[in-house]
Amino acid sequence: MINLALLKQRGLRLLNGRKSYKDLSDKQWTLSPGQSLISPPAIYLPGELDKVTGVPIETTYANELQRIQGGITQHAATTAYRLSDVQIHRGYIYKGAMKFPLTTTKESWFNQSETEYISEAALACTFCGNLYFGHWMTDDVILNLAARELATAIRTDQKLSPNQIEYSHLFEINSTPVNHAKFKELIIIEDYGQNQFKRERYQYIRAKLKQLYSPSVRPGVMLLRGKSGIQRYLLNEDEIAEFLRNQGFTIIDPENTPAREIVRQTLGAKIIVGVEGSQLANGLFTVAEDGVILTLQPPYRFNNVYKGRSDCLGIQYAFVVGKQVDSGFEISIENLTKTLDKINSRRV
Repeated sequence: MINLALLKQRGLRLLNGRKSYKDLSDKQWTLSPGQSLISPPAIYLPGELDKVTGVPIETTYANELQRIQGGITQHAATTAYRLSDVQIHRGYIYKGAMKFPLTTTKESWFNQSETEYISEAALACTFCGNLYFGHWMTDDVILNLAARELATAIRTDQKLSPNQIEYSHLFEINSTPVNHAKFKELIIIEDYGQNQFKRERYQYIRAKLKQLYSPSVRPGVMLLRGKSGIQRYLLNEDEIAEFLRNQGFTIIDPENTPAREIVRQTLGAKIIVGVEGSQLANGLFTVAEDGVILTLQPPYRFNNVYKGRSDCLGIQYAFVVGKQVDSGFEISIENLTKTLDKINSRRV
């Protein structure tokens, strides 16, 4: 059967131009207002910024500077938009001239599954959350907590990894996977801001994990990245891991460690350290209340997305910028040591 929603969207787009869910919503309301908050500066050594040679395409150097320098930061409101008579088909939401992608897979002109009919639902997944584990942990899990309070929480039918499934059980969250469905009403939540509502949901997840184990006193945990995901290959990762192990840190390979065991070994850690990337999300909800997220940054991909999340949780954020080498980057153990000393000096 032809995907009529896609056909209609293409036709109406030619007649009326592209439309967004904001344009076509019949109701919108604020779940949490925006806030202006004071953000503390990141912890880093003098001269670190001189090593930066590039940032990811989704940000700018000016934006990264603003993140790490701190000061007054404006956090967006969390807003809900209700749409009537909406369809979802293989990761794309359609209504009239609107197309809202939740996947990188190509649109399909044909329906290969039966259509579900759902009266009221709230979207509990995001484009980035379907693409990256880190965004699934920090965006989709948290969005689920808001969505389920409004209607049936739904997501695409993209297959979850074993650790995503286990984390879902640990967090006690659930959402209905859908491939092809029609909704009488669908709520889409804009949940970008690190506002008070976001903090409350972060804290809810942290509290859930503390119910599983008693936090232990450990100096820190290194979460290995290896060669997975977008290329940020730390060539001397093994050397860094051995150095930190000698400092009393626990070393974890998240790809080969069950979620429950990651929680047990990271809960209460004073410092979570690792290459900037998705694997660090494994420690965001388990780091100590006065803890630190320490990112090891490729100079060619300077990115501090964890700064806003750390600020929202009230924990500190630090970074070390590496040196680019042939197929990746290296981190100076001397600079790492000095950064750890700087972190620890603030605890005195």
